[in-house]
Amino acid sequence: MSIFISEVNLTTIVYSLIILFVALLFKNFVAHILIDFIKRLCKNYNIRAISTMIDSIEKPLRNFLIYTGVYFALSILPFNVGISSFIYRVYRAFIIISIARCLLNLVSAYSNYIESRIEDSELSANKPVAKTVFPLINKIVKSLIVIIAVVAIAVEFNFEQLNSILAGVGIGGAALALASQDLIKNFFGGIVVLTDKSFSVGDIINVDSKEGTVEELGLRSTKIRTVQQEVIVIPNAKFTEQSVTNISKRNFMRVSFKLGAPFDTSKDKLQILIEKIKKMLDENEMVKENSPLVKFDSFSDSALLIIIQYLILTTDYNEFMDVKEKINFKVLELFEEEKITLAYPSLSLYMEKND
Repeated sequence: MSIFISEVNLTTIVYSLIILFVALLFKNFVAHILIDFIKRLCKNYNIRAISTMIDSIEKPLRNFLIYTGVYFALSILPFNVGISSFIYRVYRAFIIISIARCLLNLVSAYSNYIESRIEDSELSANKPVAKTVFPLINKIVKSLIVIIAVVAIAVEFNFEQLNSILAGVGIGGAALALASQDLIKNFFGGIVVLTDKSFSVGDIINVDSKEGTVEELGLRSTKIRTVQQEVIVIPNAKFTEQSVTNISKRNFMRVSFKLGAPFDTSKDKLQILIEKIKKMLDENEMVKENSPLVKFDSFSDSALLIIIQYLILTTDYNEFMDVKEKINFKVLELFEEEKITLAYPSLSLYMEKND
């Protein structure tokens, strides 16, 4: 069976090639002249959002013009009804793909635009919520676009198997639900986190003895980055089963440690050292008022132990470490000023001389 209903002459082939050539020229015109003109116009009027959208649809638009040129070039050839119908369906499928790609690129561009505006002052109040919600909405919308595009292409080609697949989904729904209990628990765990606002992207949390900064909140899991720069993936179901400590919600950060002075340190020197450390902490602007506690705590096996406790007025970890480091150096200076060495675990052995 011939794919053509009549002979293909040279004139028809030439016309077909001319149509394809014109389509390619028009694609370059749209890409290099029209789109560049719109971009410059947006730049002159400082319309950043529209310029970003144009960038996102430029490539799918070029592809659409190529598909259209190829379709019209083939449509003038005398194919039989079956081949012509198939070419038309393929063309419509490529149109669906182009539209889907445009929408996906627009969603990505808009998401990036919103993320850049999150840092602006006008959105600073809602920054944690925005950083958490927008990436999640981005994933959901993209998934819906892909699903709709796949179904539309299946309908375009009259896939009879589609009804069987949908029926099979209904029959196997119970089995699927049983097999994906953890997935459903994780999904609803993510919904609970979003609605309850237990934490947001950028917060420092501690869950299941794992502590880090929340980098991403997904439908199934949440990613946190530890101080050691490791990324830990925690299933969202954990947040409904265990307690979560949101460290970023505190107003200050606590420091507590003990230092030892040698046993031969006099009582007067020890008292002066304790008073100087207490005074130094009281005068520090980053230390919460009335929070410093400096006391002679106890006797250990090898030292006189001084306990030092105070609160630093910050929730930023890097700033906390800077303040803590400066205070530690100041404590060392006070030890040196009083000529008291820091004690370390040691053992003294006394030998009795027998006459």
